Amino acid sequence: MNALLERVTRVIETALIVLLFGMFAMVTVLVVLRYLFSTTIIGGNEGTVVAFIFTTALGASIAIARDEHIAIDYFTDKMPPQARHALMQVRLFLLAVINTVIAVYAVIWIQRTGGFLMPTLGLPQLVAQVSVPIGCGLSTAYCVARLLR
Repeated sequence: MNALLERVTRVIETALIVLLFGMFAMVTVLVVLRYLFSTTIIGGNEGTVVAFIFTTALGASIAIARDEHIAIDYFTDKMPPQARHALMQVRLFLLAVINTVIAVYAVIWIQRTGGFLMPTLGLPQLVAQVSVPIGCGLSTAYCVARLLR
């Protein structure tokens, strides 16, 4: 199971690199077009926002996988190793529960509003909204995998 999650992590990290590079390139092109040529790419800003939403959702799951999420370890560093391990297990369990709840509510949200169209691109909002259950599902999977280790 760990080998599979490592492969998935590498795929997600590659997707993040592509999305971040794409966002950088698109923003650069949009700025040059706007200030040098007084024109733009229709839907460019919306596309950049969708890419940013996906990088946020996928990046959060990778942070959990790598245990690099935001934490203040002042008190936990002073605990004995067994207490620290128990607290980490509780933290992972709570993260899994929270991400599962968010994913379930996101699916309900998508069912209600996912068919509405984005104003400029004309794509269904589902295209951006699906990032929430994907990111939360991956986060839950990483939490469960770490709990089972």
